[in-house]
Amino acid sequence: MLFSPIKRDVSFQQGLRGKTVRLIADSCQHLKKLNLYGVRLIDSDVIHVINKLGKQLTTLVLDGEGLTDVAYSYLNNCAR
Repeated sequence: MLFSPIKRDVSFQQGLRGKTVRLIADSCQHLKKLNLYGVRLIDSDVIHVINKLGKQLTTLVLDGEGLTDVAYSYLNNCAR
């Protein structure tokens, strides 16, 4: 995991799961960029992240494998 409090971005390069991503979304209130490419997520994980951080995220990178249209529809709740 790469974390930069100055840039307010997080990028994951290891095999993380949804529970950890949810914890990060709950804990990092000022996060602007989130790269989840390669992280195995389900719809509810993505929805949780968007509900918590969507208004402030300028970048959200998703792998998309395993996600349905339901998760993608929540992308409309992101600021950008």
